[in-house]
Amino acid sequence: MPSRRETLLAGGTLLSSTFAGCLDTFRTTGSLQEVQVDLHNGDDETHTFHLALELETEIMEWESYSVDAETAKQVVITPLEDSSPVALHGTVDDFADDVEFLGVDGLDEDFCLQVSFWYQLGNGQLTQLAQSADIRC
Repeated sequence: MPSRRETLLAGGTLLSSTFAGCLDTFRTTGSLQEVQVDLHNGDDETHTFHLALELETEIMEWESYSVDAETAKQVVITPLEDSSPVALHGTVDDFADDVEFLGVDGLDEDFCLQVSFWYQLGNGQLTQLAQSADIRC
């Protein structure tokens, strides 16, 4: 006949393994819904911006967007699968840069990311790729 201690240990193990499966069911994690990119062309000529979203599992194909002189255009990149975002890579003319997405792995709700990509800012800065702090859709 098992002792009282052995019975409690066996029951505790069964109880914790039963709840472990249930807790996974209730645990939620957010996923990236889209990346919104504002392309700003401050030059007096049309320029083509090239973007690629890097996910934890892959780098999506490069997409190209033509932006008329002295205008802005918003584009939306939607990942094909539920994967954590790593970075957004961007080029225009001879400028290339990327924005790394930090701190989004622990979000419990679905989220979007906003990024601004400026060409010829006009105040002495030529080109800049920057992520805003807002993650709301």
